[in-house]
Amino acid sequence: MDAKVNRTSQEKIRSTVLIVITALFALVALTRLVHLQVVNASKYGKIVERQSSGRTPIPAARGTIYDRYGRLLARDVIGSALCVYPRNKEELRVASRYLEKFYNLASGTAKKKYGLSVGKFRYITRRLSDKMAKRIEADSPVGLVIRQASKREYPFGLTGKQILGFTDIDNKGQSGFELSHNSMLAGVNGWADYRRDGLQNAFRIHEAAVVKPQRGASVVLSADWRLQGIVEEELEAAVEKYNAKHGMAAFVDVRTGDILALAHFDPNEKNRHRPIKNCAVTNQFEPGSSLKAFTAAGMLDVGLINFQDTTYCEEGVWKIGRARLHDDKKRGWLTFREIMELSSNIGIGKKAIEFGGEALFETLENFGFGTKTGCGLPGEASGMLRRLRWSDYNVAALSMGHSIAVTSVQMAMAMAVVANGGDLFKPNIILGMVDENGFVQEQREPELVRQVVDRSSLDSLHAFLRGVVTVGTATPVNSPSIAIAGKTGTAEIPDIKNKRYFKNRFNASFVGFFPANDPIIAGFIVIKNPRPITYGGYTSGVAFRRIAERYAVSNPDMISSSAQTLIAGSDINDNSIEVPDFTGRDIETAKIIAEREGINLYCISANGTIEWQFPKSDHLMMKGDRVIATTEPKESGEMLDLKGLTLRQASAFLHHKKISFTIKGNGRVVRQTLLPGTKIEEGLICRLECRPGRG
Repeated sequence: MDAKVNRTSQEKIRSTVLIVITALFALVALTRLVHLQVVNASKYGKIVERQSSGRTPIPAARGTIYDRYGRLLARDVIGSALCVYPRNKEELRVASRYLEKFYNLASGTAKKKYGLSVGKFRYITRRLSDKMAKRIEADSPVGLVIRQASKREYPFGLTGKQILGFTDIDNKGQSGFELSHNSMLAGVNGWADYRRDGLQNAFRIHEAAVVKPQRGASVVLSADWRLQGIVEEELEAAVEKYNAKHGMAAFVDVRTGDILALAHFDPNEKNRHRPIKNCAVTNQFEPGSSLKAFTAAGMLDVGLINFQDTTYCEEGVWKIGRARLHDDKKRGWLTFREIMELSSNIGIGKKAIEFGGEALFETLENFGFGTKTGCGLPGEASGMLRRLRWSDYNVAALSMGHSIAVTSVQMAMAMAVVANGGDLFKPNIILGMVDENGFVQEQREPELVRQVVDRSSLDSLHAFLRGVVTVGTATPVNSPSIAIAGKTGTAEIPDIKNKRYFKNRFNASFVGFFPANDPIIAGFIVIKNPRPITYGGYTSGVAFRRIAERYAVSNPDMISSSAQTLIAGSDINDNSIEVPDFTGRDIETAKIIAEREGINLYCISANGTIEWQFPKSDHLMMKGDRVIATTEPKESGEMLDLKGLTLRQASAFLHHKKISFTIKGNGRVVRQTLLPGTKIEEGLICRLECRPGRG
C-alpha cells in the first residue's frame, strides 16, 4: 500500500515538473515570439523581405529612328530570351540535362558550353522564337527562366549602317548615331518585384512593373535614305570598277546644312554589319585640286580676279624656289576661268601668291577647314590647317590642296557655302523629335555659323565650276538630265615614312553641287588609289554624276524640266514651250490643246478629267516631248504602259501612284514587271529595265 502511495506521489511530481518545464518553454517561445514580432519586427521583417523577395530590372524600349521622309530606320522588337539561374547543384544538373536534350548536345557538354554554375545567371539565347518559348515554358525544370528581351532591328539592312551604327547584346549603342546619342535613345529602365519560396524558386508578381520603364526618345534624322542607298551603291560600284582601295562620300542640303548621306566603302572591310566608324567624318586626307574652288572663292571675294587678265602657266613646269610645280599638260597664257576649268596648278599658285598666305589661310579657316564641323556623329576628325612660314611655295602648295588635311563632310559643307551664296551652316544630323503620338516635335532650325564670302562674288565661280564640267577636266561628269557644277582633284598620296609623295598613288576626288542653276544638294566623293584611271573627273566625278542622275529620277518634282533644257547646253528657243496646265480639263479638250502646242499627251484613259500631269505646268519642255497624265476616277487604280518613257517620266508616275520600284540600266523604259492595266494595290513593286535611246 505504501509503495502504491509513494508511486502516485512521484508521478504527480513528474507531471508537475513536466508542466512547469512545458510552461517555461512556452513562456520562452512566447517571449521570443513577442521579441521577434513586436520588439524587433522592423529589423527581422527587412531580413525576411531581403531573403524572400527582390527586384528585377525591366529594360526600357529604345527610341525609334526615322529618316527625313518618315522611313523607319531602327526600332526595338520584343522577343523572348532563355536564361539559366541554378540555385544548387541539383538544379544545375537538371537544367544542364534539359538543355542537352533540347539542343541535341552531347551528354555532359552543356555546362561547359554555356558556362553554367551554381548561383550564376546566364543567357542561353536572347533570340528565342515564340514557338520554342512556349515549348520550354510547358516542361522546363526549375532553374530555367524565360524573360522578355528586346533586340534592335534595322529594316533597311546594311544601308546607312555607317550612320546608324549598331547596339550590343544589351541594346546599348556601340557606334554611329546609336553611340553618340545613346543616352537619348536608351530611355530609363523600370523595375518589377519577385518572390522566392523556401526552395529559393523565383516567381514574378503579375508581370507588372513597380516602376514602369520610360521609353527612349524617337528621332527623325536629316538623312534621306533613298539618297543614302544610291550613294552607297554608286560608291561601291566606283571602287570596284576602278580597282580602288576604298572610297568615301558626303552629301548635304545646301539650304540648311542637313546631312543627307554619308558613306564609305572598303572591299576588304570584314564587319560591314557592325561598322566601328564612319570614315566620311573620321578619315582625313589631302584634297588636292578640289580645294581650288575655295581658294578661288576667297580671291573673287576680295576683287583680286580681273577676268580679262591672263596668267602665264610656264608651259607646264614652274620653278619656284628650290621646288617645281607641274601641270599635267603644257599650257601658256590662261585666263582665270581657264585656270579653273583646266585645273592649272601653276596658274592658281601664281594667283595665290598675289592673294597672300595669311589671306588664303583665313579664307580656308572661314570655310570650316581645320575644325570639327560638330555633325553629331562620333569620332569626327578636325582635319589639319596650319599657319606656315608663308614662302611662295607654301602658299602655292596650300592653294592647290597640299599641306592641308580635310574630311569628306568638311568638303561637302564647304561646297554648300559656294552653292548657297556664301553661308556656312552647322551640319545637322537630327531633324526633329517624335512624341508618343507620332508627331514631329522640336524640329530643328538651320544653324548659321557665319557668312564666309559675299554672294555676288560667287556668281562667277558658279559659272567657272559649271565650265569645269562642260569643257574642262570633268567632261565625263556632264549629264544630259541634270546640270552639275564642281571641281576635280587628283592628289598624290603622302608617303609619311619617307616624307614625300608617292608618284603613282592618288586620291581622285570630285566636289560639286546640283542642279547647277538652282543648287539643292552639294556633295563630295573621294576614291583612294584608283587604277588604271587616276583622274578625279573620270572616276569620282562619274560616280557623282550617277548619283545626281538617279536622285533626280527619284525626286522628279524637285528638279524642273526647265533645268534639264539648260543642262544639255541648249538655249531656250523656238523649240521650247511652257507646259500647259491640263489638270481639271477633260481628255478631249486637253488633247486639242496639246496638239495645238505640239505636245504629245499620253494618258491611259480615253475620257475623264485630268487629275495629275508630269511635267507640271510651270516647267519648260521641248516641242514633241511627252506629257503623261492620269484621270479621275476611272483609271486611278490602273497601271500605265511605261515603255518608251524616260526614267524621269516613269518614276514620276510611280511616285504619284505610291508604287515602289527598282531600276536596271538607264535611258528609256523597255520593260516593266507590272503590266499595263494591272490593278494597283498597296505593297506592289515594279521593276523597270531601261536602255539608252531616243524612244
